[in-house]
Amino acid sequence: MAHTNWTLDLGGAPWNEDCAQIGHTPNFDLVNTAEATLYRAALIAVAGPPPAGINLRIKANAHDFGTYRTVEASIDNDQNDGSHACYLETLETGIAFWHQAGFAPPEFGKLTASDQLAGFVVDAVASALRITRPSSTGAFFPASSGPLHRNLTAAFPEAAQRAFSEGGLPC
Repeated sequence: MAHTNWTLDLGGAPWNEDCAQIGHTPNFDLVNTAEATLYRAALIAVAGPPPAGINLRIKANAHDFGTYRTVEASIDNDQNDGSHACYLETLETGIAFWHQAGFAPPEFGKLTASDQLAGFVVDAVASALRITRPSSTGAFFPASSGPLHRNLTAAFPEAAQRAFSEGGLPC
């Protein structure tokens, strides 16, 4: 069977949220990169870590007015174990609002330099983990927080460590 690769553009932010705009948003490149990176994390919160054969990456898209970034799924059909269709459908549906993935609306205006990006993303994921954490009995409220929390914990161990390293509830 021939090796097949194809891609699916998933957008750069939840589809009902305001997003960075070329020519209007201060520090557009930085804010847009942060926005797409957090959207990738939000998609993983909802859909889980990608199965073998699917890679979620940030893609730069050249436009007449500048370059913008979106999340792209790169799919290798030769590695499809039967899970690709369901996973991709969840990704393609996306989310309308940050809170649907357990995230507080990000404060992108705080970003002023590219060396802040990695910490900003880890802090945002750690915040989502605290928002979706279980109670002291281990129960999640609402119940939809459980899968979000487990998916983020599995995909972002550094953020999970940061979220609960200062005496917070264990994840």
